[in-house]
Amino acid sequence: MTIGENIRKIRKEKGLTQKALGKLCGINEANIRKYEINSNITPQLKTIEKIATALEVKVADLMGISDYLDEVEKEIHETTSFKDYLGILGYEIHESPYNDKWVINIKNSNTEVYISREEMDTLERTTKENIDLRITKYISDGKHNQ
Repeated sequence: MTIGENIRKIRKEKGLTQKALGKLCGINEANIRKYEINSNITPQLKTIEKIATALEVKVADLMGISDYLDEVEKEIHETTSFKDYLGILGYEIHESPYNDKWVINIKNSNTEVYISREEMDTLERTTKENIDLRITKYISDGKHNQ
C-alpha cells in the first residue's frame, strides 16, 4: 500500500473525515485528499510525522514498513542484546550487585554511571525510536533508493 492508501485506511478506521484529520494535524483538507488519492505524491517526512501524530500511529505505519521494522527488531534482539549493542558503542553494562540498578562503564574513561531499570528501558526504547526515525527519513528523502 502507498502512504496515501495507509493514511486513508487508518483515518477511516479512526472514524475521521479528511477535514477532521486536516484540522488535527494542521494540514489543508485538500492536501490530505491529494495524498490519499494520488500515489505519485509523497508527503515530506515532517508532514508524515504530523499526520501520524494526529492519527496516533507510528510514521512506519503510514509508510507501510511497520511489519518490516518489527521483523528487523526481532532479528536484532535474537542476535544482539541491547547490552551487546552498547558494548559495540564503547560501554560496558552490568547489573549492580548491591541495588536494583544497571552500571554503565564508559570504556577508556574509568567513569561509571548508575541507572535504574526504568532508565535502562527508556534508554533502549529511545535508541530504537531514533533508529526508526532515521531509517524512515532515509526512505522518504529519495536519496537512498539504490
